[in-house]
Amino acid sequence: GVPQDDKTAAKWFTLAAEQGYADAQFNLGVMYNNGEGVPQDYKTAAKWFTLAAEQGEVDSQYNLGGMYRRGDGVPQDYKTAVKWYTLAAEQGYAAAQSHMGVRYCRGDGVPQDYKTAAKWYTLAAEQGEVAAQSNLGVLYRRGDGVLLDNTTSAKWYTIDAVHGYTYSWHL
Repeated sequence: GVPQDDKTAAKWFTLAAEQGYADAQFNLGVMYNNGEGVPQDYKTAAKWFTLAAEQGEVDSQYNLGGMYRRGDGVPQDYKTAVKWYTLAAEQGYAAAQSHMGVRYCRGDGVPQDYKTAAKWYTLAAEQGEVAAQSNLGVLYRRGDGVLLDNTTSAKWYTIDAVHGYTYSWHL
C-alpha cells in the first residue's frame, strides 16, 4: 500500500531492531550487507546478524557463517563460521547443511571427516539442495566416507544434472 522506499524501511527496521526484534535485526543486516537504503557496511551487517542469530534467527546464523568464512566485516575464522553454520544446519537449513558438508570435506574449521560430510550432504540433498546432491555423488563415486557405490553416485548426479548443476564445492 506504500511506494517502495529502502531508506524509510531501514529507518523502521532500525527502530524495531534496537528494541531487540530479531526479524528486524535480520532485515537490517541484509540492508547493510547489500547497501539497500543504507551505505553498504559488512561490519554493521555482521552486528545486526549477530544480534538476531543469538536469538536463534536461522537466516542470520547462516549469513554469519558465510561472513566468517569469507571474512566480510569480521575476521576470517573457519571455526566461527562452523559454529554459525552448525546452528542453522541443526534447524534444518539445507544450504547450511551443504556448507557443513564442504567444511568437513575440506577440514575448514573442523577435522576433515568424509563420513560426517556425507551425513550433512545427505540431509541437504534430500531437501533438494543441488550443490549437496552433486557433492554427495562425488563421495559415492570415490567411496569417501560412504561405501563406493556407482549406482547411488549416478542417482545424485542425475538429480542435480536435471537442475543443470555441474559444479562440486569440495573438489
